[in-house]
Amino acid sequence: MVNIKQLSKRLIALTILTSSSLTFALDNDLQSPLNIAADSAHFDQKTGTAIYEGNVTVKQGSIFIEADYLKVTSSTETNQFRQLNAKGSPAKFSQKIDLEGNEIISHGDKILYQTVDATLELSGQSYVKLKGDEIRADFIQYMIDKGTFTARKDNTGRVNMTLLPQTQEVP
Repeated sequence: MVNIKQLSKRLIALTILTSSSLTFALDNDLQSPLNIAADSAHFDQKTGTAIYEGNVTVKQGSIFIEADYLKVTSSTETNQFRQLNAKGSPAKFSQKIDLEGNEIISHGDKILYQTVDATLELSGQSYVKLKGDEIRADFIQYMIDKGTFTARKDNTGRVNMTLLPQTQEVP
């Protein structure tokens, strides 16, 4: 049985650990070129919206996305993308979070990645793995810069988390 006090300390430590390293990765990634490949593409320059369908892959720095469908919304003033909406069976998102090569690995039927507020939302059989810790739920919202998440089960069942024990520091 997990002690609530230990779980709270573990979540606080995970939040502190991930928030600083994810901010670094995100800054570098968003300055990299955005490369998208798909079976078909449509771009509307007036609205800043692009639709990609069929075997979609996205690479930007260490960010990697795989999906069946992708909608990219960009700022018409700056041409920087604001959000990615991906759908798949499942759609996948991964990003390196530190120089040691640790990464966040996730998937869900739908993924919404918003760069403005650094939010990753997964719905439909959602899964997130970060440094060995895992979360499974119907919906997961991960605030990348803050290193916090919200998870819920929409149907029957429960949110499932597996948290690795913290390593003890040697005095």
